[in-house]
Amino acid sequence: MADTVTVLCRLPHGLELRIAPDGDVERRAKLSADDKPDRSPVGYVQSVTVNGANRAPDYHPKDNVLLGRVGRTQVEKSFWDKWLAQHKDSDLVKNHCVFAEVTERAADAKAREFATEKTGFEGVSPEDLKRKGMEAETATR
Repeated sequence: MADTVTVLCRLPHGLELRIAPDGDVERRAKLSADDKPDRSPVGYVQSVTVNGANRAPDYHPKDNVLLGRVGRTQVEKSFWDKWLAQHKDSDLVKNHCVFAEVTERAADAKAREFATEKTGFEGVSPEDLKRKGMEAETATR
């Protein structure tokens, strides 16, 4: 790929980034504002699946520690710019769950910056539950 960015995803499972046809997002927003929402399925023109934190090189399923880990995916810059323009108001963008950097060095720095910030998808330790007076449920099958 000629002009790429590194997209970092802090969600454990990754994400499929999709681009709607030009003008479709604005058209749907206007219809919703007029209290006549378009509930038909969106026909996406392009999509890219980005790796989640469970695809980070230092993640191991046995430990299941996701905090501080990010999935990385190389994506065409033009795709990222279009996706970001369509989703600039998304909580994924506002809360830095998905972000991009041009260089690996900048990506590493950004990942370190959010290493201790929780996404809400981190697992709960059974020990933490005991301290709060609860017990972890176990499957009995």
